[in-house]
Amino acid sequence: MHIITCASSKGGVGKSTTCVCLAGAFAKAGDTVHIIDLDSNGTVSRWLGDDSLRPRAITVSAPAPAELNQHLKKLSAPNGPDMVFIDVAGAYEKTLAYAIANAHLTLIPASLSEADLFEAHKVARFAMDLARKIGRAPVFRLLLTKVQPLQSTAQRYALKELERLQMPMLSSFLVHRAAYEEIGLTGLPPHYADSKRETVTKAVEELDRLVAEIKSVIQPDEASTTPTTHKSNVA
Repeated sequence: MHIITCASSKGGVGKSTTCVCLAGAFAKAGDTVHIIDLDSNGTVSRWLGDDSLRPRAITVSAPAPAELNQHLKKLSAPNGPDMVFIDVAGAYEKTLAYAIANAHLTLIPASLSEADLFEAHKVARFAMDLARKIGRAPVFRLLLTKVQPLQSTAQRYALKELERLQMPMLSSFLVHRAAYEEIGLTGLPPHYADSKRETVTKAVEELDRLVAEIKSVIQPDEASTTPTTHKSNVA
């Protein structure tokens, strides 16, 4: 069982969208997937609440944050899921620390805005400090979300800021697409949506690239692609 935590101290960065989209991509590839919804808004639980629409390979639970430890132990049983995604509430709390400490990979979603990158940098420092305390190497990656198809001057400045911060980041990213915005209304991740629509096709293509890159991090011996990362200099 591999655990991926989507963490940010800020709302609206795409944590829930990332969890649902990646869950759909892994499920379509043959994995059983479970999403732990710790967001007080219950976003994932709402989006995937219709059993008749939700892919059979995906299950969702919404335990109390204080029960996360025990919940993960139950999921680690022999018949447990192949992949677990944790959608953490946008706040600093004990649950965030536990979710990061138990993850094989922590994804830090952020758009190319000053506010998002500022918060992402804070979460990265939090993950670094936590890793030092528990005596393990930090495994986290920045994931850019809501990227505009046509790069603006603001986005170019944001990318320069990322170079300065030298945060470990994935080379794959999520473009601002209707296919992602529609999940809350249709209850369908892109891999299970109407593949005849261009927005869905493009979303599936970029999610497949993202999955391959994630596998190269959490399953390096099984993946054939290597992620583009930067040496961590988060201070």
